[in-house]
Order: sequence, then C-alpha cells, then structure tokens
Amino acid sequence: MGAVQVCVFRHPNVLLVSHVRNVIENAGLAVTLRNLTLAGGAGELPPDQCEAEVWVDAEIEAPASELVREALDGPAVVAPGWRCPGCAEQLEGVFDRCWQCGRERPAEFASI
Repeated sequence: MGAVQVCVFRHPNVLLVSHVRNVIENAGLAVTLRNLTLAGGAGELPPDQCEAEVWVDAEIEAPASELVREALDGPAVVAPGWRCPGCAEQLEGVFDRCWQCGRERPAEFASI
C-alpha cells in the first residue's frame, strides 16, 4: 500500500492548479494531480467534486501547504528595497535582479 496522500489545493481553474503544482515540484516535493478532466461533468456531478486538485504525501503536507499559501498570497517576509550597485537603480525587495541592467541583488541585500 502506498503513502497516504492529502489534498493541499483545489480550484476550478486548471491553470491555477498547474501553477501550484509547479511551485511545489520546484521545491523538490512530489505532487499528484487529480480531477483535471472532470470539469465537463459539472451538473451531473457535484461542482466541488469536479475541481482539479493537488495532492501530496501526508508527511509533506505542512511544507506543501506553506508553498501553496506563498504561491497565492506572496512570501510572508518582504525583503527590503535595494539599490543596484551596477546602475544605481532603486529596486523593490521583491526583485532578485535589477530590471534596468540585469545585475543580481548583492548578498548584503538578500532576503531574510
């Protein structure tokens, strides 16, 4: 018998479900997608049973759920703004690379 899995995200928008899956997979966690093709059954089946879902093994539910939250709401900690040492452009903390010249954020301005 395989590992017990839990649903960490469900939504009728398959693109959003795919985005959440990609975020979790990019963190190195295994993901299973379910109900991707059931949208056509809405009306015959209960609507909440037709939504695409992201499932993970129960032992990684906590980190996967945090990744889902960050994917939907943004990071919990906002990095401070920084000035590019290459072109002196003032950048918001969400940027890891200068949009003006392409230089990476220096280590002293790295996210906490």
